Amino acid sequence: MQLERLCLDLRRRTPWEALDLGLVVLRHWHRPVYRAWFATMVPFALIVFLLLWQWPAVAAISVWWFKPLFDRILLKVYAEASFGRAPSTREIWRSLPGLIRNSGLLMGLTLGRFSLARSFHLPIAQLEGQRGRAAAARRRALDSKTRGCAVWLTYLCAHFSAFLQISLILSIELFRPREIEPLFDWAALFHGESDAWLLVLSDLAYLAGETLIEPFYVAAGFTLYLNRRNELEGWDIELGFRRLSRRIEAESEGREETPRKAALMMACLCFAGLFWFQAPGEVFADQPPASVAETGEAERAIREVLADPVFGREVQDWTWRYRDSESESPSDDSSALELLKTFAEWMAKAIRSLSFVAAAVLAAGLIVLLYRYRERWLIRSPAVRSVPETLFGLDVRPDSLPADLVAAAKRHLAAGEHAVALSLLYRGALVSLIHRAYVDFRPGDTEGNCLDRIRGRIDEAGERYFAELLLAWKLAAYAHAAPPVPQLADLCDRWSDHFAD
Repeated sequence: MQLERLCLDLRRRTPWEALDLGLVVLRHWHRPVYRAWFATMVPFALIVFLLLWQWPAVAAISVWWFKPLFDRILLKVYAEASFGRAPSTREIWRSLPGLIRNSGLLMGLTLGRFSLARSFHLPIAQLEGQRGRAAAARRRALDSKTRGCAVWLTYLCAHFSAFLQISLILSIELFRPREIEPLFDWAALFHGESDAWLLVLSDLAYLAGETLIEPFYVAAGFTLYLNRRNELEGWDIELGFRRLSRRIEAESEGREETPRKAALMMACLCFAGLFWFQAPGEVFADQPPASVAETGEAERAIREVLADPVFGREVQDWTWRYRDSESESPSDDSSALELLKTFAEWMAKAIRSLSFVAAAVLAAGLIVLLYRYRERWLIRSPAVRSVPETLFGLDVRPDSLPADLVAAAKRHLAAGEHAVALSLLYRGALVSLIHRAYVDFRPGDTEGNCLDRIRGRIDEAGERYFAELLLAWKLAAYAHAAPPVPQLADLCDRWSDHFAD
């Protein structure tokens, strides 16, 4: 690495100061950074939102999942700009195949996708080219005393992105008159029950939040990585010695090239020759050469080195020591401490293994829950839905129902045909749920499955009414014991409040 070309001021910083340096880096190189972002990430996100506009939640998850690819593009810009030349947009596009193949992207999109120190570890795979065990050893070396700050960076950036998304949505509501119904229903928005265009608008707000936060996230991780390497490898000390060496060489060359000093040196040599011919021989005995200390050059170099802020600083030592440093630790206590240390290491390994197992179980459970209840958050277009015509032997086509369903049910109820009246109400409710609430029933569903599928898709009063209607229908259809007539009449009267057009 050519440290002389590095445009950043290398000095000892705390990890938090290194994170602040990331904001300075983003401000300084914001033009090439955002050119690369708007040339790659923004078009990709807009294409995904356009292709998956019927499933906005899937589109947002897809864009979020592929962020590591665009983090690598941002890191390329920061790394090359740090050495004096930021890549152009054309160079960014030309480097995409290499970034996909040689930057550890597969690991970044799978196991490394959930790493909380993702931006801090990214230069290890992309800039150093480390893989496998070498990368793991490198991460362990860099993580000491620094990983905590990288985790907090990820945590804060994720929350700031969410806050910006919500703030943009609220800003739209602030410009609307209070007399108008709110544009966003937050409960419906988080349950995926809002209109598709509102969910797409929420996705665009998410993209805007990521546009502001993600470049800083990568920059802060990069500066934290540089600070940790500087701390381990002493880049600032090496650069200080190189500058000092160049200054001394320049001064010596200047002394040799100055004509006045050369003429003075020649005159001194002439006078020394005359004295040598006239002086007695014992005076000119071999004299020891002047040492470096006598010339004052070493003392001046030492003062310049000690003036560097690296020296004279405080160093934090994280090792355990006895309070009385002069006395040795008791021999009988050393075995107990070794046993305690071994036990603590085993406990740490066990807790770490259990945490991995718990994370895997939670991830598997989350996937199962998302798949089981996908009807609640996956918005399907009516054009691509498979609408059944019969359920449980009942005709659920809208054309099969009378024009005035409630009046027809009351007529059957007055004629004593209780099961027929309940069948009309039950079929009408199913037709309304299928075609207006977009509930996807399956041919093998039971009545209990139907009740489970409508939860969260209609209001609570509608759910309670449907449960009462379902119970009455099961009593009449299977037990041949219809509820009392007043209860059936009440079901007829309340049907229009929940399922009428």
